[in-house]
Amino acid sequence: MTLYDRLVELNNSDMLPLHMPGHKRRDVIPDMSGIYGIDITEIDGFDDLHEPTGIIAGIEDRASELYGAEKALISVNGSSAAIEAAIMAVCHAGDTIILPRAAHKSVYYAVETGQLNPVYIEQDHRPESSVLMPPSVQQITETCESHREAACVLVTYPTYEGLTADLSKIAETVHSYGMILIADSAHGAHLGFGYGRSALQAGADIAVVSLHKMLPAPTQTALLLTSKAMCGSDAGMREMITDRINHYMQVFQSSSPSYVLMAGIEKCLDYMKDRFRDDLARTVELSERFRDDLRTLDHIDVGSTYDSDPLKVVIRLKSSSFSGRDLYIGLIEDYHIQCEMYGDDYVLAMFSPVDDESSFDRLKEALTGMDMQIAERLPAGADQTGTRSDGVRKMHIPQAAMTAHDAYGHAGTIVNLDEGVIGRVSAAYICQYPPGVPLIVPGEIIDREVYDRIDRGLETGLHITGLRDGRVAVLEGYE
Repeated sequence: MTLYDRLVELNNSDMLPLHMPGHKRRDVIPDMSGIYGIDITEIDGFDDLHEPTGIIAGIEDRASELYGAEKALISVNGSSAAIEAAIMAVCHAGDTIILPRAAHKSVYYAVETGQLNPVYIEQDHRPESSVLMPPSVQQITETCESHREAACVLVTYPTYEGLTADLSKIAETVHSYGMILIADSAHGAHLGFGYGRSALQAGADIAVVSLHKMLPAPTQTALLLTSKAMCGSDAGMREMITDRINHYMQVFQSSSPSYVLMAGIEKCLDYMKDRFRDDLARTVELSERFRDDLRTLDHIDVGSTYDSDPLKVVIRLKSSSFSGRDLYIGLIEDYHIQCEMYGDDYVLAMFSPVDDESSFDRLKEALTGMDMQIAERLPAGADQTGTRSDGVRKMHIPQAAMTAHDAYGHAGTIVNLDEGVIGRVSAAYICQYPPGVPLIVPGEIIDREVYDRIDRGLETGLHITGLRDGRVAVLEGYE
């Protein structure tokens, strides 16, 4: 019997629930009808996420089989908890970790709490766009060579915008230096099922996938996957890391995990086994046809590259006279299409295997209309297909005055966001969200580039987190 079936059976029984949760599986709030009935706690017959031996262990075994993993651990606190657990399991205080600067903030939190030494890989922007490229094999090789003491390398695969690094060659390089490769594959749960290669298939030792991002699963559901080849022939090291993963998954998750979310994971695994491959193949075909149909647009580009996920459509504006926000708002207001996010010069649309032809047709119609609107609104003599001035620059890495962990041991103050803040040491993570990548980390110096990026982001309507009523937290005594 599956977990979901067991939950439904319990809800339909006359068992008196004298236990948590407080709603007692009754539809106390009509809008939550159906949810309370399957929301329970660790009562008899329902296993324990943190020491599973029964029905939950069975779900994890099924996930392991589907992904070809040695072990799969459920996360009901999203990929964030699993990424933090993976890093803490591999690294010890004082260890060096190699990571792309455009890593998710959960990676930075693990670096901070684990008191690790981060070595950042510079990242180039995609030609004629503000979209960041993943690290290259050469960049990884050079960084590993100059930091042989590093315990691990973390790579985002694929990136938020769907770009994929050559993970197989990266894995070969990382392993040749005796390091562990962790893949933040939050946006790659669908890879390896008839399309693309999963992070584990490409050679990662540990991969974290968010089921809810690209698959029909509830928000906050994810899996931490370990490779059968992790640590090579060093069984002792593999066992130690596995034990530490189990420990830190408990550290970063609630001791009262949601059974609703776990049942959602189980149902998603059912879908993946029965229908997923066919749906994915159909959606990839629809996406390729969609891009072909829009190749003739004058002011909007939706073309993909060989190393990009076809379900992630980066809609790039060719003209510098219009911003990503202009396109994003236009799609909402004029066509009632809510995309995932926008950057300086692009909008990101995300499809999933459950989208059908009507989804692509609606976006195609909208972009065709927006392309004509842009043509009509372009000022006379304006650059029709201008390249952004910052399109070839690397992502900026500010100078660090101290680690993020040490920064929280100092007194801070709040100052206005003006040019007077340049030269001060940040006391907060300031991120563009989504995707949750820090522009600056506590302990780093706010230089002109950081200030301009924050100021430009606010001016163009990007969601910048970490500010306090538009002001900035800085450390006292560091100017």
